[in-house]
Amino acid sequence: MPRTEVFDRPKVLEKVRDLFWNKGYNGTSMQDLVETTGLNRSSFYNSFGNKLTLYKLVLKEYQEASQSIFDEALLRANSPMQAIQFIFENFIDEIINDREGKGCFSMNCKAEMGRSNEEIKSYLEKVQERTIGFFKDLVEEGQHHGIINTNETSEHYAYYLFSAFQGLRMTGMLVRDREKLQHIVGNTMQILI
Repeated sequence: MPRTEVFDRPKVLEKVRDLFWNKGYNGTSMQDLVETTGLNRSSFYNSFGNKLTLYKLVLKEYQEASQSIFDEALLRANSPMQAIQFIFENFIDEIINDREGKGCFSMNCKAEMGRSNEEIKSYLEKVQERTIGFFKDLVEEGQHHGIINTNETSEHYAYYLFSAFQGLRMTGMLVRDREKLQHIVGNTMQILI
């Protein structure tokens, strides 16, 4: 009979995510994880496996939460341009509320682990493809309705938007001035008109 977990799993995962977020994967020791979770090593291994398995789990949960911002933008928007605008604006809010300047967990992961771990790299590539595909669909729809220009292909614009999005997230680690960030977004959107 499998053992029943006697701890608040979502709360533990949140603490672990914040630990990885602050110290990075390589800067986080097994002892850090044990102290942060309050679990002994055997309970930790039984519940989560090894450090890498746990890291992948919290990365996936973070990514799913971020994806909900994209989904919400689609529901709220009246046009593809408005959906793109909402996505960028929602992430400006996240940047402004990031008082510690931790940045994006996924981008931090990409910088630290994107070249050193094939499994993480593969996962990040899939997330990237999905995000670029999301932007591509919006651009295609906008071009079809004459809202977005056809100076470039929808794929080229999708890569541009993805790069601008990542650039905004990186800039926001050190610049949390809403007006400056909104100007970046405004200039990004102007390319599509």
